[in-house]
Amino acid sequence: MKNKRKDVMFFLKNPEYLLSIAILAVILLSSLMQVLNRLFPSIKAPWTLELITYLFGALIWIGIALAIHDDSHVGIKSIYHKFPKKARKGLKIIHMCLFGIMLLFFGYLGMLALLSYARRGQSTPALHAPTWLMRSPIVIGAVISLYRLGERIVMIVKDTDPEFKYDIPEGLADLSIEELLKEGLITETAPAQEDK
Repeated sequence: MKNKRKDVMFFLKNPEYLLSIAILAVILLSSLMQVLNRLFPSIKAPWTLELITYLFGALIWIGIALAIHDDSHVGIKSIYHKFPKKARKGLKIIHMCLFGIMLLFFGYLGMLALLSYARRGQSTPALHAPTWLMRSPIVIGAVISLYRLGERIVMIVKDTDPEFKYDIPEGLADLSIEELLKEGLITETAPAQEDK
């Protein structure tokens, strides 16, 4: 019972995971309908391809927020890890601020596009859904990503970011904190000592 409550709380705190699962499920069902559409010409579902296209875009934007949450965006870690811990903290905060500016820019442009679609009353060709609704994951994803960036910056400042909280052995920086804890390579009770 305790594990189920823990799982529910995890998804409530991290809705990106639930959203990505739901989007993937709809993509799977729409793809299945596409296959049936080709096997049985009497089944008419031209909207499925359009839905899949929009959902892949939504999945990308949700994936950006997920990668920020999991601290798994691509980076040049071989150079980054040569810096002392204090310098890495500063570099990471600067990187996240620059990334946030880029997301603000994309979110702003996305909002302008949504307003334009809504003003003109545009709808998608096959689904006949409002275009602003189908393109809204750009803005939603940017907002969620900005929130996750802010959360990550606060974690760095408060020294609760797992990257700076634990002494990660040389060569194991690519493994997740959960894996390192599970394998006993780092301990939860021994936070890393600050570099001088």
